[in-house]
Amino acid sequence: MVKSKVHNVKELLVHSLGEEIEVVDQNTFILTAPGEHYGSIMLGLDVTVKKNNGKEEVLNLVAKLIPQSEVLKIAFDIFVTFKKEVFAYTKTIPTLIALQKEKNVPKNKILDVFPKCFGARVCLDENKNQVDEDGVLIFENLKLQGYKTEDRLIGFDLDSARIVVQDLAKFHAVPLGLKLLKPEVFKEKVLPALIHNNGLEQLPPEVGMAFHNSIMYGAHNISELEHLLERLQYIVDDAFKNPYVNRPPPNEPWGTMAHSDFWVSNTMLLRGNDGKPLKNKIVDLQIMRYASAVRDLVFFLFTSVTNSVLNEHIDEFIKLYYDTFVDTLNDLNIDLNPFSWNAYLAELNEVAPTEVYHILIMLKPICTEKGKVQSSLEDFQDSDWSCKDLLGPNHRRKLRDTVLALDKKGWL
Repeated sequence: MVKSKVHNVKELLVHSLGEEIEVVDQNTFILTAPGEHYGSIMLGLDVTVKKNNGKEEVLNLVAKLIPQSEVLKIAFDIFVTFKKEVFAYTKTIPTLIALQKEKNVPKNKILDVFPKCFGARVCLDENKNQVDEDGVLIFENLKLQGYKTEDRLIGFDLDSARIVVQDLAKFHAVPLGLKLLKPEVFKEKVLPALIHNNGLEQLPPEVGMAFHNSIMYGAHNISELEHLLERLQYIVDDAFKNPYVNRPPPNEPWGTMAHSDFWVSNTMLLRGNDGKPLKNKIVDLQIMRYASAVRDLVFFLFTSVTNSVLNEHIDEFIKLYYDTFVDTLNDLNIDLNPFSWNAYLAELNEVAPTEVYHILIMLKPICTEKGKVQSSLEDFQDSDWSCKDLLGPNHRRKLRDTVLALDKKGWL
């Protein structure tokens, strides 16, 4: 039985459907399986609306609500991050698209990497403006359109990774272009979606340490990593003293809107009948921040691309990202001199090593063995993150391959 409810649905939908609608019926159901998503409760929301012509229509939507677990509220700093995401969908994304249209960017290049948002709020009382249990974002149901989340234990194949890397470059380049062209608009319409939020360092000690210790515990059980243990221990110890969320500002001009959690479960892929990837949608914008464009690229490649593909094509992905990034800036008539290939490589080689701990610690939720987490997000328990038997051969394999790949690039 679904415990979570979406109240005052009409109030949300009138923003996209107009005032002349009546909500006749609504039905909700849990969308995500235990262990597959943590930062929010995702509900299927089927709404029957009657329009002013008397005709009824069923809308297949998705409702995103704040998690009920206090641990998850803390882990995702939900009273800050949910407000950020509402702002992103209602203010930031429309502003970015408006910029491209103003600059006469070809229609096929206009940002089309986000799900359509039908309405959003942080609470029922607009005057209060504080996130509560009635905070909700309403989206189109991408799954019913054929979009799927790839298997987190496998990752993206070559063709899929190419599409995602290009979309990620556009995701970064358009707000960066806005920053350079209209700094005051960027400050007003983008920066509020990128404000600082706390992270995993807020978790109860036993939960936080379960994440932290997963790296070295796993590494000590992998013979191929024995020669790298000392370096890994240094990375882990340094990150413990200097939490990820306290990083310094990015090098300019590379600072832009960064997703900050861009891995398999936060993007959805549409495939054709032949199985070939066609399009991609980026989701879960709640922990975006102002950061170097290349942070998301490094994090995505090493957490979410099948390692055999990454080992063979990493330089291709790095070049593909760059080509798409500068092409998108060029469409906005941005001076490309500060964004030379050599400047890009210098930024990449400086930033990538500082992203290693973020990559390795996130392998814990990414590689949690399927079926080990039994609780739904409505009944989340601390043990769903701290239990000792959550990780197994999939984590050891991914940790081994990822560490060796990072070392091969000289980023460890």
